Amino acid sequence: MNLFNQAALPHRERIHLQVLFGLFLVFAAALAAADYPKSRVLLEADKSIAGETLRYPDKAPAKVSAVIVDIAPGSTTGWHRHGTMMFAYMLSGELEIEYQNGRRMTVKAGDAFMEAMTVPHIGANLGNETASVLAVFMEGADTIKTIILPAPDTPPPSPTATRAPDLVDLSAFDPRLKLDIRYATDTNFMSVKMYPAARAWLQRPAAEALRRAHDRLQAQGYGLVVFDAYRPWQVTRMMWDRFPKARAYLADPLRGSRHNRAAAVDVSLFDLSTGNAVAMPSEYDEFSERARPDFTGGSANAIAARDLLIRAMKAEGFNVYENEWWHFDYQDWESYPVLNQSLLNPL
Repeated sequence: MNLFNQAALPHRERIHLQVLFGLFLVFAAALAAADYPKSRVLLEADKSIAGETLRYPDKAPAKVSAVIVDIAPGSTTGWHRHGTMMFAYMLSGELEIEYQNGRRMTVKAGDAFMEAMTVPHIGANLGNETASVLAVFMEGADTIKTIILPAPDTPPPSPTATRAPDLVDLSAFDPRLKLDIRYATDTNFMSVKMYPAARAWLQRPAAEALRRAHDRLQAQGYGLVVFDAYRPWQVTRMMWDRFPKARAYLADPLRGSRHNRAAAVDVSLFDLSTGNAVAMPSEYDEFSERARPDFTGGSANAIAARDLLIRAMKAEGFNVYENEWWHFDYQDWESYPVLNQSLLNPL
């Protein structure tokens, strides 16, 4: 009898044979599945990280490009956006990504996401290992993958601001002051000129307090030299983006700085008898432990001069910044808005 001629079998035996054959197929499929490599889902998404709907090109033929982008420690990608869908997979390291809408996120090795397309963003490597990203672009034939952009130029809101700005020009307000505005030259930690002119502006109450502190110091044989006062928000943005690993010394542009509110001033001392700068434990804008106002190293004379400066400023309502002996915030700085006007005419 032909075993595969089911028509020749009784009904019950045909049912048994069909069941056995079905079990054989299931067993064979299980064996095949056991031989297939195990996999894990990296990402399933129909929107980008910024909430944009993902769509393939409508008319042009589809094209896929895969690149590996390496971001060295302490560097950034610069501001940019993408002209098409981009799948990103972190191969190594970590990357902090900031979007123009104010969102920040940190991605690590093994993370996968669909990157924003229309929302400008910047990636910063804050670690000590190269951050490597596998970027897969799903595009049309003529699509531009990445578009380089300037940094944002709109400062954040100032929800705590209750006072209108009332800025005064320090050189006119107290002619005894010396100005040494490093950011109006290329002799600064950025190595580029960031100010159009050597000008120093402060909110009027802060300027009045600075003049009183200057009176105190002059009675002891010292004058004040001003390195910086009001700083346009755009400059703070540039500093933050350029040196991501120096954030202990830089203000977060998403909040705005005391300098941006014209309520902070960077100062040091000069000797009235000689006109020479007084030695301090560190140089101005030195990103090191020596810049801390509680640093105990260095010469006794330098420490004494630093402490004298701090006492005079504190007596008139200024607080020294914890990482910089030269940086003083005036009381109630939160009550002023973040400004981005030109130094030439910020009024």
